[in-house]
Amino acid sequence: MGTDRPTLDTVAKAAGVSRMTVSNAYNRPDQLSAATRERVLAVAAELGYGGPDPAGRSLRRGRTGTVGVVITESLSYAFTDPGLVAFLRGVADELSPAGRAMLLAPMSGADDPASVVRDAIVDAFIICSLQDDDEAVAVIKGRGLPFVTVGNPKVKGHPWTGVDNVAASAMAADHLLGLGHKRLAVVAVPPVMALEPQGPVVVSRRGFTQRVTGFVEAARRAGVDEVAVVEAWTNSTEAGAEAAAPLLAQRRRPTAVFAVSDALALGVLGAAADAGLHVPGDLSVVGFDGIDEGAYSRPPLTTVSQDLRDQGRRAAAAVLSLVEGGSPRLGKVHPELVVRASTGAPHR
Repeated sequence: MGTDRPTLDTVAKAAGVSRMTVSNAYNRPDQLSAATRERVLAVAAELGYGGPDPAGRSLRRGRTGTVGVVITESLSYAFTDPGLVAFLRGVADELSPAGRAMLLAPMSGADDPASVVRDAIVDAFIICSLQDDDEAVAVIKGRGLPFVTVGNPKVKGHPWTGVDNVAASAMAADHLLGLGHKRLAVVAVPPVMALEPQGPVVVSRRGFTQRVTGFVEAARRAGVDEVAVVEAWTNSTEAGAEAAAPLLAQRRRPTAVFAVSDALALGVLGAAADAGLHVPGDLSVVGFDGIDEGAYSRPPLTTVSQDLRDQGRRAAAAVLSLVEGGSPRLGKVHPELVVRASTGAPHR
């Protein structure tokens, strides 16, 4: 046996059958008798032939059966951010029954981030919260593949879905103001966010900044001009607790805190417990996203819910429709203020 890699033609010659017969043994077994297929596969195994090249088969078909999901963060972060996990679950909910695979395309950590999408073997993309001027968006457009965007950016002529973060966070401010709170604070993330301690950084999602703006502006409209804003080093429960601890140790501490994500808000709840504060008696806490963990925290978390899993489903359904030549429409997500036990009137 030679050192050259065996091919479909090699197997056909050795088995004494046509090239088409070998191909059918792998791709259309119903076209062959059981005996013929077993003989072809036995010869292939003896020669060390593993079957037709998947990439070549995809090129011939013009489809890969895969959808790329582009995120600005790293792969490891994607599995630690509960909001992003919920979104990806929604994408999987829609792709799996359709027999499609999902390829995560992270922009962080690559020497040439644009190459991640330039070289991806996919049928279409879901772009999740990239900056308007991100080179990856231009590369995807240049490839001519279908795509939808979620959160950011909005690209003319392509389906988009997302929430109005300014209006949504104003709902949180109005709720706390309606309860009588005047000493308000926000736990935010910095414009450039770390993904892990002493690790790589990325430009934070635009929505995080918009949520701070919406909350502060709503408070000012109600006559509350001073809102303390502290920044967590990243979007995680641990970072939220670290950021909130000094805030809650102040003599004139806030009576209510809004966090720009539920992950951060869960950290605020932890910091309050460590400080011996009762929630909501001593401190009210509101989050943003509506992740499952918030419903089971102690106390259950009041949040601005945007149903990220459903957004994932809708984005995936839209991109599958685009691949088949459809013209899907998505549009704005309407958030809901879910009031639970973490908010109440302040002590008089």
